[in-house]
Amino acid sequence: LKMGLPMGAVKNALVRDGKDPSIMDLDHNKSVKSQTEGRDKEDDGPPLKEDPDYAKYFKMLAVGLPIGAVKQAMQRDGKDPSIMDLDHNKSVKSQMSNDADDNGVPLKDDPEYSKYFKMLKMGLPMGAVKNALVRDGKDPSIMDLDHNKSVKSQTEGRDKEDDGPPLKEDPDYAKYFKMLAVGLPIGAVKQAMQRDGKDPSIMDLDHNKSVKSQMSNDADDNGVPLKDDPEYSKYFKMLKMGLPM
Repeated sequence: LKMGLPMGAVKNALVRDGKDPSIMDLDHNKSVKSQTEGRDKEDDGPPLKEDPDYAKYFKMLAVGLPIGAVKQAMQRDGKDPSIMDLDHNKSVKSQMSNDADDNGVPLKDDPEYSKYFKMLKMGLPMGAVKNALVRDGKDPSIMDLDHNKSVKSQTEGRDKEDDGPPLKEDPDYAKYFKMLAVGLPIGAVKQAMQRDGKDPSIMDLDHNKSVKSQMSNDADDNGVPLKDDPEYSKYFKMLKMGLPM
């Protein structure tokens, strides 16, 4: 990352090294332990990377295809591309929320977002689709949700005790939204944030809610920040070199 390599290339490197690429989607200023503790409970399914339903996509990664291309293939096959952002060493079942109370329209069939899924089906990269969402005044992080579940079931309760300014109006991030407004791709904006010493994953949050309301409590985090963790330092160097996320 420090060398300017884009995040996609860095995640591919993590996959090749047998590490979980979703680590790079965590908050870079908090320890890995504080953000992943408790995720392994009651996991009796096959690891995602060995799951027959997703084997062909891991073969694509193994031969060097970028994660973006693999996600496009999953989208064409009617599968949820966000699956690849899960921990590859844990089962899909253990990482997915309970669908028992979800009686809403699946995100991919939601009329409000149908045009964005059409864009994906036409082969537009996820970054371009997210840019379109931003231009339309919608939250781009919606596309990071499970496409087979309703928006309501995945976002309910996120607004509690939110008394801060919406992210898109936060003075600390105003310049980055101006960059998006003039048409710069989300990847370039994240690179600018990285160069400014800010956490690029902030742009994956809901732009209509405050940063504070969406960030976990740091009180119990006494570990090494992800960006300073020796185990992942080489990947941050790759991003700084300019490899795509």
